[in-house]
Amino acid sequence: MKKLLLLLCLVAGIGFAQEGNNYIISINGETFEYQIGSEIEYNAKKKGPIKIIVQQKNELNYNDGVISFMHTKDFPVSETVLEEGIKQIAALNSTGMGILIQEYEGFDPTLMVDLMLNEVTKESVDYGYAQEISSVEFTSKDGRVFKGKKSILTYQGMIDEWIVVAYGWKDAGVLVATMSLDATGLNKGVEFVDDFFNSLEIIADKK
Repeated sequence: MKKLLLLLCLVAGIGFAQEGNNYIISINGETFEYQIGSEIEYNAKKKGPIKIIVQQKNELNYNDGVISFMHTKDFPVSETVLEEGIKQIAALNSTGMGILIQEYEGFDPTLMVDLMLNEVTKESVDYGYAQEISSVEFTSKDGRVFKGKKSILTYQGMIDEWIVVAYGWKDAGVLVATMSLDATGLNKGVEFVDDFFNSLEIIADKK
């Protein structure tokens, strides 16, 4: 029996910090979960060509050591450091739905909910959208309660929805803003917000 050591290094374009086994590799019809950059030791059962297929899973895991959540590959994740102590993670699709997450060090972002909601809705309100604001809260998979506000913006039959919530612990926290543009059209009835919070875990807050 021949032993084959495979080192698969995939090129740029695959989201960084999407840790966990987000890929599936098939070798001669045998399927394994695969993490980018890891080695697979495979015992070939017969001589001849070896067929290898690498596929991305439909549901992916994001984990940066502060938070962890699941998302579909239709919501690719990107990261940006806005300034020292603030990192932003974006998971956006092509139809105007998405989630913006800001991780804070040295500051509790629960005080930022109103400011952030005003920032993301100001342009629409100035344009003429009517706005209705209500209080909301969501509980993450690990029991953290995110509190904040929801804005429903309406204009000539169009509806946009924004939610801004936050959870803080000692000198740190996470702020989450979700958007669903054209909620009566392409994005009608899509429950991506609940799906996100049902998978969200706050790793950095050790209770």
